[in-house]
Amino acid sequence: MRNYPWQLYAVFVLALVASSCQPSSSTEAGSTPEETAGEAEDPRYDFTIEPGKRVGLVTLESASKSAVLEAYGDLAKADSVHLSEGFFGPGVILFPENERNRVDIYWETSVDAERPAFIRILGANGATDWATNQGITIGSTLDTVEAINGRPFELYGFEWDYGGYVNDWEGGQLSNNLSLRFAPSAGVDTPMEVVGDMTLSSDNELLRQARPVVSELSLSFPSTNLLPLMQGDWQSVSDPGYQIRIEDGKIWHYTNDRLMYTARLEADQGCQTSPCIVNDQQPEGFCFLEKGEQDVQCNLVLSCDGERLEYAAIGTAGGTLAFERME
Repeated sequence: MRNYPWQLYAVFVLALVASSCQPSSSTEAGSTPEETAGEAEDPRYDFTIEPGKRVGLVTLESASKSAVLEAYGDLAKADSVHLSEGFFGPGVILFPENERNRVDIYWETSVDAERPAFIRILGANGATDWATNQGITIGSTLDTVEAINGRPFELYGFEWDYGGYVNDWEGGQLSNNLSLRFAPSAGVDTPMEVVGDMTLSSDNELLRQARPVVSELSLSFPSTNLLPLMQGDWQSVSDPGYQIRIEDGKIWHYTNDRLMYTARLEADQGCQTSPCIVNDQQPEGFCFLEKGEQDVQCNLVLSCDGERLEYAAIGTAGGTLAFERME
């Protein structure tokens, strides 16, 4: 199950440790051997990602804005970062002069000022020196990611706002603190059957014809409490008639403006309560409980960036629910 993006939620513990843990040998055009040697000795050029634990020097224990700026010095600057279409927010950019290894970091300070809401890596020309400790990086193929996950996973169809984002790891091995976005390989015709607002399995034969590769890495750390960020009215991405309202410790579910049910909400940081543990398996990330009159439902937040909310109901066959904030 994915922990999305940004999020969410939403995330990889990856192999090739020997190669990914070494400093990158690539340099900017015009770098001298002395500069290359200096980078090899500078811990700021450690491009290793351990999802949920660290991205280079940005660690779970030291991830506030001030800590990141101090750790990276002249290789970081406070600047606005892209949040969603037409929206930007104050954050930090690492390696701002090097598009290949640039990192955008954003904090939702009203929720958690100590840990970023997301850390995003796009690379340049389909490549970056950043890689997870099992080898996933910009340009990794669908087959590679599926093999590391240990089973097929779900992702959205291409060429729309959320095109290519992984939707659900389907209980595989990949961490909920790493979210990936895929794009068709350059120069490859993309079948129209995999274009648009839909959910696809990674083993879909038409999807594979597009030879998708990773185009974006989004990482997050376990958050203390996402409920404050989840407050408000939300509309389902797949069914506009389905809406929810989260306010003052309660959730209301509506279908075509008709109230279906309400429940009390309770944060479960770390998904530690019994409703969240199924078959002795405890999900990673932030969960919230819906406490009705007769039962308790545990939900794992996969992604929540203030404009988009994704969560999965633990122990049910309902799959992932994705919402956009209503005006």
